Amino acid sequence: MKAYDPNDLNTKPARRDAVGEQLRVAITFNRPGSQSGPTKFGARMSTDTVAAFIPDPAQADLALADLARRGFKLTGRGSLSASMRCTRSEFEALFQTKLERMSAPGGSAAQFGSVLYPPDGAPWNPDPALQALLDDVYIQWPHIYMAKAKGSARTSGKRKAGPRRPGPLSGTLPSAVPPALPYFHLAAPADIARHLNATPAHLQGIIGKGVRVAMIDSGFAHGHPYFKANGYSSSIILAPGAVDRSVDGNGHGTGESANIFAVAPGATFIGVKLDNEVDPRSGASVLEGLQEALKHDPHVISVSLGYDLRAMGNAPLPSLPNSLVALEAEIQAAVKRGIVIIFSAGNGHYSFPGQMPDVISAGGVFVNQAGAMRASDYASAFTSQIYSGRSVPDVCGLVGLLPHANYLALPIPPGCEIDRDGAAFDGTRPADGWGVFSGTSAAAPQLAGLCALLLQADPKVSPRDVKAILRRTARDVTTGNANPASDPNGAGVAAGVGEDGATGAGLVDAFAAVEQLL
Repeated sequence: MKAYDPNDLNTKPARRDAVGEQLRVAITFNRPGSQSGPTKFGARMSTDTVAAFIPDPAQADLALADLARRGFKLTGRGSLSASMRCTRSEFEALFQTKLERMSAPGGSAAQFGSVLYPPDGAPWNPDPALQALLDDVYIQWPHIYMAKAKGSARTSGKRKAGPRRPGPLSGTLPSAVPPALPYFHLAAPADIARHLNATPAHLQGIIGKGVRVAMIDSGFAHGHPYFKANGYSSSIILAPGAVDRSVDGNGHGTGESANIFAVAPGATFIGVKLDNEVDPRSGASVLEGLQEALKHDPHVISVSLGYDLRAMGNAPLPSLPNSLVALEAEIQAAVKRGIVIIFSAGNGHYSFPGQMPDVISAGGVFVNQAGAMRASDYASAFTSQIYSGRSVPDVCGLVGLLPHANYLALPIPPGCEIDRDGAAFDGTRPADGWGVFSGTSAAAPQLAGLCALLLQADPKVSPRDVKAILRRTARDVTTGNANPASDPNGAGVAAGVGEDGATGAGLVDAFAAVEQLL
């Protein structure tokens, strides 16, 4: 593991923390017959090459056992990596280094505060015997939820230092239907299904039946009357460090999950909760969440969170930080296995993993009251500097406009962060259990629901073919600009006739996509 490069993600040293602070780390292993692994490979991996990096199980077991003897605790394991936890003092002792407090990288500084990481020039002297068994060990950074726009006033998704349980209820349950609002918006589920043209598929019995859709997010308070009134059912799983299946202190996962049900009401929903409302720093990393999701053999995985990869001056990073290589490898291995994975493109962010070529990257289109479509100026659109030739997004879901993307009325836990913060500008009350928000956080689960419809129609369709069908049948969006914060020129990538950088192939058409397989 090389010393931390402060130019990578605009971080800076600050104060030291207590030696007992818990760290979430990703472990990568050497390739069979090699002294190097994913972080030391000279080029980016792909689904075509990822199988060559699957480690020898016996060697991986030896490495994990050695780390366990040094105090590291195993929390998750995937095809190419493992997740472990340790204290600051255990990490410093193992690698003979000193960690410093850094501003949290990748757009999460305002949301999480800071992280511990080896500063530039820190000593690095791991035990040679252990080093021979491992590719590397990297501290995992906090993620951001793709509901908030880069630089916007919205605070949904904020990871506060203290407890984040929902506020007190008024004594009554929230309504199963959203409140009346004096401006144009869409209500789940009917408006979302209609605007994505999923209703005709539903009428033919294509509802996602038999398809397992895993969603990795803050939490899922599906005790909300909305989910019961619509007959939805779900299983909620706790990723390592997460607590309380019934609580979602942030509200993000609860609200955005309604998008999956709106498009695929018959899908088997598996919610993987990441957050710990009592101790936010103990919640799960994205890698831990993915490793947990994969245990449940999903057909589709929807993720509305990630990292904002910017260098100094807000330019997109030209290479992937090694801290994220384990996550990249596990995503590629999952796609190779046949799992369709959708990530948000971001809201002005240079999102990762949303820019990976092997995932479906979900952008945004706004449809107005008259049915006219335009590129959402809330949603990201950019050309990746990490993956050559990769343009983000692939296709789009329904996303609102700057400044707050008040577009979709979604159920959330009464008194959660989004409920309290959004009430300042979305016309709802701070503990009514409803919020009006979107962003590409909403687009990703909409696309995941559509993928479930396709897999019901043809269970053998591959991830590559699913993406091709979505692109081939999307509705062309010819006007509007994407979020200017994701454009180095500051103007926002423009939509145009045919496929374009702002919306990819355009707004998905669920029934047209399903008809390709009927």
